[in-house]
Amino acid sequence: MRYFAFILLVVFVSACTRTEAAPPLDAAKVVSIARQAVATNDTWLARAEFETPRHETNGSGWRVMVWRLPKSPGGHRLILIDESGKVTHYIRGK
Repeated sequence: MRYFAFILLVVFVSACTRTEAAPPLDAAKVVSIARQAVATNDTWLARAEFETPRHETNGSGWRVMVWRLPKSPGGHRLILIDESGKVTHYIRGK
């Protein structure tokens, strides 16, 4: 019985250990994520122009404006990316 309790304790302690958090995103990684989002959702990746990503001060993540060239009304996308690198919104221009 003691061995079982010991094994149970070891399993519990090992399950509760912290894992390394992913490194914070930088602008280059954010553009890479946005590029993949455009490739997945549209057909004009080769004609895309990516503006410099903006990091939101409220901690909600990043935003990237992407233009289809030549620029025209409605030819843009706003991509919102959370701190973990997940695309949370893909907003098409109107």
